[in-house]
Amino acid sequence: MQLLSVGAAANSASIAVAMLLGCSLAAAGGSHASIPLRRGTIFVRHRSQIRHYVLQKHAGFLSLPRQMPLSRRGADDAADAAYKPTTTLFYAGHISLGTPPQRFLVNFDSGSADLWVPSTRCSSATCALHRRFDAGSSDTYSARYPLPNATRSGSTAIQYGTGMVEISPAQDALTWGSIRAANISFGEATAMTPDFDINFDGLFGLAFAPLSSPGLEPPFLALARRGLLNANQFSFTLDDEGGWLDLGRVPESAPDADLAWLKLVNPQFWAVHIDWVRAVPGPSHPDESAAQPDVDQHAQLDTTPALELRLHDPSTALFDSGTTTILCPSAIAAQINRLIGASRNGLHVDCAASTAGPTFQIAVSGQDSGPPHILTLAPHQYILGDGIPAHGCMSAFQPGGPKDKWVLGLPLFANRTVVFDVDSGRIGFGPRRAHAARTDAESAEEHEDAAGSASD
Repeated sequence: MQLLSVGAAANSASIAVAMLLGCSLAAAGGSHASIPLRRGTIFVRHRSQIRHYVLQKHAGFLSLPRQMPLSRRGADDAADAAYKPTTTLFYAGHISLGTPPQRFLVNFDSGSADLWVPSTRCSSATCALHRRFDAGSSDTYSARYPLPNATRSGSTAIQYGTGMVEISPAQDALTWGSIRAANISFGEATAMTPDFDINFDGLFGLAFAPLSSPGLEPPFLALARRGLLNANQFSFTLDDEGGWLDLGRVPESAPDADLAWLKLVNPQFWAVHIDWVRAVPGPSHPDESAAQPDVDQHAQLDTTPALELRLHDPSTALFDSGTTTILCPSAIAAQINRLIGASRNGLHVDCAASTAGPTFQIAVSGQDSGPPHILTLAPHQYILGDGIPAHGCMSAFQPGGPKDKWVLGLPLFANRTVVFDVDSGRIGFGPRRAHAARTDAESAEEHEDAAGSASD
């Protein structure tokens, strides 16, 4: 495995990136934490909503109109109307806001930048399904000036693919694992559409400032700017049951020497180049698991004849922990779905393809033109279903992106460690092994259980 070398030039680049992002390099004496994540599901009334959500969410990255009504379904979507419901995945963990702490389950999302939770000022039936932040019960709460383009009530709307929330800006103490920081900006959700009848309370954005609502600072960047972390990094290590979010360090289970680092191609997004995609007839590769930790490689994995898909040169891929699918250029999605026996739009595929389909190799590279790193995707990772026969299965490969843009969601996070390095502007990939910080993380979770019991 060929790794990115780190020397004087890399250090200068780190400083430049940190200045660009408005962060300071981590100060000595900072902290780190490991947050346990739980895997959950969200019921989706029609499968095309999943693709629509991704298109709406990443309109800026994809250079698409920001308002795309859900009714704009293609003929293929209508033909798959018999396969309406499914479930989509999320991985969520706990944070606390306020003094004393009020505890919330949030979806950690590398594809957005705002932190928001429901407010007690929201009286809708949707808000009532969740824990709600009570500003009057916090000794450290302060309201902020209304956001630009706010309504007369001082709130502003965030439009998602299938729903909307209205938030009012606020500041309060954030407890995140063993880390506590004062005066972190967040949004109090004062209105939520019924689409947010979901099994987590709010969103915790981990993207860069250009994706945040005006007047709100992304919370992770606030910790980085204040030098509160050992290293301005976070990472996901996910499996079929749950996983871990590590803050302020590379996980002990994936030391730096085992990571392949790629420089970001755009400092506004967690995005790298995507060089090629190959389909290897399957099942010819072992499953990515703890027993096979080194499947990802810097060279092609197999001499088995493979089909290589023709991509636009250059193509860019954004890594999004808050997306369930893989959004592809439409022509590429059609090729892949034809290959695996799915409908052109991927909304229907025989569930048996999860054991018989090809293995995909996806080569990604950084801005520095180093060697590509190959991510493998096994059939059970790209055939999505909830196990209910009447619901059937769908393909993770969804069309809709322009010819040069991809959004790589949870299938590309599964069974590996993905590290996001703010200061150096890079993403690292490593094998998934047993998480070494379980004891520390469980202690932090128990601490939050005790501190947040009043708000449960």
